[in-house]
Amino acid sequence: MRHRFWTALTVLCGLLASTQFVTAQDLTPQQENRILKRFPQADRDGDGKLSSEEIAPLRERFKKAQEKRKQKSKSEVVKQKGPVPTHPDLQYGDHKNTVMDVWLADSTKPTPIVVAIHGGGFIGGDKSKYHGCAELQACLEKGVSFASINYRFRNEDPRGILACLHDSKRAIQFIRHQAKEWNIDKERVAAYGGSAGAGTTLWLACHDDMADPNSADPVLRESSRLVVGGLLATQATYDVLQWKDILPLQQPWTPEMEKASEPDMLNAYGVQTIDELNSEKGKAIRKEHDMLAWMSSDDPPIWMKNNMRGGPVAMQDQNHRNHHPEHVARIKKRAAEVGMEAVAIAPGVGLEPKPEITMIEFLFEHLGLNRGQ
Repeated sequence: MRHRFWTALTVLCGLLASTQFVTAQDLTPQQENRILKRFPQADRDGDGKLSSEEIAPLRERFKKAQEKRKQKSKSEVVKQKGPVPTHPDLQYGDHKNTVMDVWLADSTKPTPIVVAIHGGGFIGGDKSKYHGCAELQACLEKGVSFASINYRFRNEDPRGILACLHDSKRAIQFIRHQAKEWNIDKERVAAYGGSAGAGTTLWLACHDDMADPNSADPVLRESSRLVVGGLLATQATYDVLQWKDILPLQQPWTPEMEKASEPDMLNAYGVQTIDELNSEKGKAIRKEHDMLAWMSSDDPPIWMKNNMRGGPVAMQDQNHRNHHPEHVARIKKRAAEVGMEAVAIAPGVGLEPKPEITMIEFLFEHLGLNRGQ
């Protein structure tokens, strides 16, 4: 029963976080039906509809439950094993979530650094995911420093996803700014992540250098480029209007399907209307989110792996849609077109290179370290 409650609450969480609705009128019929199916008792007057008054207790219930889970998560973090960060919860930006944990390797020479970026759909997740992880242990044993970062969520900034991406960009620049003090080699900065963290890594790897040499902020004068990237369960592009051409849909794409996903798209891109999204301004915003468009021959090598099954996608199945192996296949195809090195592992679409190099081996190789050292 408890498991079913949390599953249901997670569904409601997704609806509340993705649509940002204030009143019942902001709900699409599909969203209202999903809430009624999970929480039939919410329809107190039995009219088959949800009023704003009927939604309010659910929202309050969700907030309280979410706070309890956060407290539980914090207590679990304390129990997690792993080396203590050299610099825990270090602020690198102006938002409360722009903090990082840094583990500095013991070395007489400047060390490479690997930066971990958590997933969570840009609406959740935490840097503590990588405390005690295998990659952290391998890096420190190899004399490689390690950092795990947090960033603001897309519902905390009017820019949407772009705000999250730019926080991660600043984290890379901040590390370079600290390079002398931390004994870091600026030329050997790598990143990896899962899901949203993987897409962010791809965006950082492919985007032109975002250093601003004229900035009054010395952090922003630093390079944002990576030397290598690792992608676990990635997306091919954050211009999500392209996904209907990348993924094999169970049903043909219809105006009704686009209408149902409209609130989430507007929130993700930081625009108010579909007309604005389709304007020149909107097209520029979409291009900024499009990793495929940024890919070029001078971009760093990437390693990527999506273990999700292949086959047709139901658009309401977010996990399958967001982590489908066709995302990897599309990136691999684009990398081949532009002459960019990419290792692609996605058994669901027949991408099974032999022998299979692990992500950490790939990162170490392109950080200039010898395997097995």
